[in-house]
Amino acid sequence: MIGDSFIETERLILRAVESSDAPILAACNNDPVVRASFFTHTPTSVERQRERVDTFYQPGSDFIPFIVEVREGRQPIGMTALHRVDLVSRAAIFSICFCDGSCRGKGYAKEVTNVMLEYSFEVLNLHRIQLHVWVGNTAAVRTYEKVGFKHEGRLREAMKHNGVYCDFFVMGILEEEWRALRSDD
Repeated sequence: MIGDSFIETERLILRAVESSDAPILAACNNDPVVRASFFTHTPTSVERQRERVDTFYQPGSDFIPFIVEVREGRQPIGMTALHRVDLVSRAAIFSICFCDGSCRGKGYAKEVTNVMLEYSFEVLNLHRIQLHVWVGNTAAVRTYEKVGFKHEGRLREAMKHNGVYCDFFVMGILEEEWRALRSDD
């Protein structure tokens, strides 16, 4: 067990974001592949991300971010988070972002998504996790389907990207659906 890890999987470590992680946060925001999927349009600096990290984990915050590292070598490859965590409705919004292109296509997204669902349902006692994903991000859509997310709707022309309005899927998974999938394993 590594001292600063919060969640560990066979290949990955999820841990709290530190100010020293500002370069990885900036890289996630500035990476062309990530920008295309997250529809970000404004560059960010390492210094701006250092300031942002100082706002994380405040009492009453509804944002729970993690740095994702490859266990071997402790190489940070991106981040994952729960947004708008609502402990009354027991719901949150999930996101994941890898800015290290060499880690894409290795199943890390599925691994992180699975462990974040376990954290959401087992530790936080949430009932529902949802996400929005650009319909053109077929790899992400397939990953979410594989771990049990259901298509719940389509946000038509929700964002404009490179001069074209784009649709997003709304996907969600309920605690009992997640538990049923686990019992099938």
